[in-house]
Amino acid sequence: MTPRPDGDELGNLQLPSFGVRRIQAAVVGDRENPAHTVKLIDLARDDVAGYVREILAFDPELIGFSIFVWSTPTLVAVAREVKRRKPGCVIVFGGPSARPALFDLGYYRSAHAYLDALVEGDGEIIFREIAALADLSHAALQRVAGLTLPTEHGWHRTAARSGLTDLDSLPSPFQLGLMPAGAVAYVETYRGCPMSCRFCEWGKPEAVRALFSADYIAAELRAFEKLKAPAVFLLDAGLNLNIRGFRNLREAHRRTGFLKNTLFWAEVYPSVIRDEHFEFLHEIGPAYLGVGMQSMDPMVLKLHERPQDSPRFEELVRALATVTNIELQIIFALPGDTPDGFRRTLDYALSLPASLRVYHCLVLPDALMTRGLPDWDMRFDARNLAMISCKDWSEETIAAMRGELDRLARARRGRLGQYWWSFPGPHRATAMATPA
Repeated sequence: MTPRPDGDELGNLQLPSFGVRRIQAAVVGDRENPAHTVKLIDLARDDVAGYVREILAFDPELIGFSIFVWSTPTLVAVAREVKRRKPGCVIVFGGPSARPALFDLGYYRSAHAYLDALVEGDGEIIFREIAALADLSHAALQRVAGLTLPTEHGWHRTAARSGLTDLDSLPSPFQLGLMPAGAVAYVETYRGCPMSCRFCEWGKPEAVRALFSADYIAAELRAFEKLKAPAVFLLDAGLNLNIRGFRNLREAHRRTGFLKNTLFWAEVYPSVIRDEHFEFLHEIGPAYLGVGMQSMDPMVLKLHERPQDSPRFEELVRALATVTNIELQIIFALPGDTPDGFRRTLDYALSLPASLRVYHCLVLPDALMTRGLPDWDMRFDARNLAMISCKDWSEETIAAMRGELDRLARARRGRLGQYWWSFPGPHRATAMATPA
């Protein structure tokens, strides 16, 4: 259930779901089982009855649901109804929110009644193996490594699975023609994140086991060009958090030149930026870089296991702002922060030559939901995972800060949504050429 971008700020640009198409490509591209019939359903709206109609009309034996914060309530309701009407169909949930901690919340109770398995991590190979089973039974699922199975009495994990070591072996939905033309494209150079910030759904740090090669990335860029992608979104945890992955991306661009003809979006961490990153940004032209600042208080960052940025943070942000567009990102209602501390972060961020986006703190699986400290006394909405109250933030204080941010965003001609606020900053040119 792919949502529209925040505030429709990107005009008519289409951002199709990518993760679920990765799974689709893994099954469609399974040369050992070419007879699979696969259908992707994405209604892009909260329409339980519509999803159920589409699924039942297709009459599948196996359904994979890709869930994140915005889609979980709707897709769980869909799974409940499909399982009621077609109990023999096997239902597998994957995606960033597919974690036992979420399904243990009262709102999603009794997962064993509507769910057969969870995939907690990279899902391409696992889902392909499930689709290839001759017998889609509970006993057969027990033999697939890397699954988490719900039972009436809790969760059961099947045998451990080693991580992906050959990312180039993963079929590409772009190269298989499964992605729509004229839409935003997505590129990966590696997976995992070297950091383990408590508020972030990346979860525990992972050593980068493998990379997508420069050959693979170049083939992706050529596919983007054929599809006339108006923008490319780098899905890595950061442009500069893995130097080998970055160099493969730069080499792929050197071979194709495509990134000069499109808008490039990525996250970046100023504390570890190098000259070669600046050179790359000059090579590709105007881009958008998100900078996850979160808080300027070193004690808050330490509490959330967030590496502190370099003392040169401001200098590096200003340097980046001379070559590309920067958006700082901060979070309010973080446990351990205070309203006054957040205001200091807000004022500081607004003083820098960048746009700013403020997020209401979410209690995410693999993040605060499972790694929050007991004395943080967190209360959150089980449907949208928004923080209701926590240490140093009462429910009334959070409501008052939301009103404060509403007024400030309007006064500064910014934008605001249900759980975010954006403030414009000085922008470089963002014109982009569409490949002919």
